[in-house]
Amino acid sequence: MNDTPATRDRGPVIGGVVFIVIGVVLLLEKMGFLPYGFALQFWPTIFIVIGLVKIVYAGGRPTGVALIALGIFLQLREVGIIHLNFWDLWPVFIIIAGVAMLWQAMAGPDRAISLNTQFDAFYIFGGGDRQVNTKSFKGASLMAVFGGYKLDLTHADMEGNDVVVEASAVFGGGEIRVPETWQVVMRGVGVFGAYEDKTRYFQPDASKPTKILTVKGVAVFGGIEVKN
Repeated sequence: MNDTPATRDRGPVIGGVVFIVIGVVLLLEKMGFLPYGFALQFWPTIFIVIGLVKIVYAGGRPTGVALIALGIFLQLREVGIIHLNFWDLWPVFIIIAGVAMLWQAMAGPDRAISLNTQFDAFYIFGGGDRQVNTKSFKGASLMAVFGGYKLDLTHADMEGNDVVVEASAVFGGGEIRVPETWQVVMRGVGVFGAYEDKTRYFQPDASKPTKILTVKGVAVFGGIEVKN
């Protein structure tokens, strides 16, 4: 299936732009055009950029807002507007975890076995393990911050021939298992992290259409792994 300009995934483009900007800033610092330590002073903007990507392109508004708020808070500390040590901030993480728990409770329980055709899951300071058995899977959006998740699709079948799973992690990771008869296309962006495709594709019946699973998202100081 060929991508048109209107439908092509923007994740790699955004990741490329982010890396180019970071590289240019580091180069200018090394050449003396910027003060020493200038780049390290603005490292929290990584969280802000990821949050904007989640809101604009991934539809993950709660996750995006949380990442942007965290990035702004840390950036204000780096520039000296907020005078707090890192260990003074630990109550903030408890508050974030509590809010995330309430949000997950309102969204419904994350059952081990699910027949949902499409769902969103956000894990913070924790994780989840979900097995999907539906025969009309339409896609999912997964996000972990200081946590992890597992998604088992080995007993599922997709609706149509093309499904997208958005899988992201910040200081965490995710594992996705798929049937051997599904062809996997990886379009994730790794920022000090990695996206790994360890699947093998085998379709014994050549007359059947190819089932394509596209996995995209962002991995920051973490990893996303897809395997059989």
